[in-house]
Amino acid sequence: MVNRLRATSTMLVLANLIPLGGVVFFDWDVVMVLALFWLENVFIGLFAITKVAIAEKNLFRPLMFLVHYGGFMMGHGMIILLFYGRSSESAGQSEPIAQQVLHLLHEFNWWAAAALLVSHAWSFVANYIGNAESKRLTGLQAMALPYRRMMITHVALLVGAFALDELGQPVVGVALLVLLKIGLDVRFHISEHRRLAPQERP
Repeated sequence: MVNRLRATSTMLVLANLIPLGGVVFFDWDVVMVLALFWLENVFIGLFAITKVAIAEKNLFRPLMFLVHYGGFMMGHGMIILLFYGRSSESAGQSEPIAQQVLHLLHEFNWWAAAALLVSHAWSFVANYIGNAESKRLTGLQAMALPYRRMMITHVALLVGAFALDELGQPVVGVALLVLLKIGLDVRFHISEHRRLAPQERP
């Protein structure tokens, strides 16, 4: 269990080093970082729906989770677009929402998103299936797990992003924001899977 958890934690860190490199070497701004981590939360939600469906063996709770979690994600997405529009206006540009979405999609780094998806898929296979968490995780637990991570991590990122925007988005500040996210990710990842590990007999 320890080796499996160490491997998935390492994979999570490596996947998060891509956006860190994007900030340091390719001038990714706060909006790009927020959009990437927003999409990561979508991936987390999809794996959570799968876990709920496996635990419940019906579609009621998975659909309920989809609506509720989807509402949170939509709200966070609108905040990111608001932030993007604010940054565009400060740069002397103004775009309608549809154009903002297309602009973000055009600039988005899908390789970084793919790395995060692979990281969470690996964790799903190694921990949920390989470590038999599926036998110990109830549907309600599977529904609750993504919210703790999403609320703390993404709210911290949003607060930090607005603060950095006021400072002109210095590279060091954006890089520190990504490092904060990595630290929170690893902490939640390890604590979550340790709680779900099989209890050792005395």
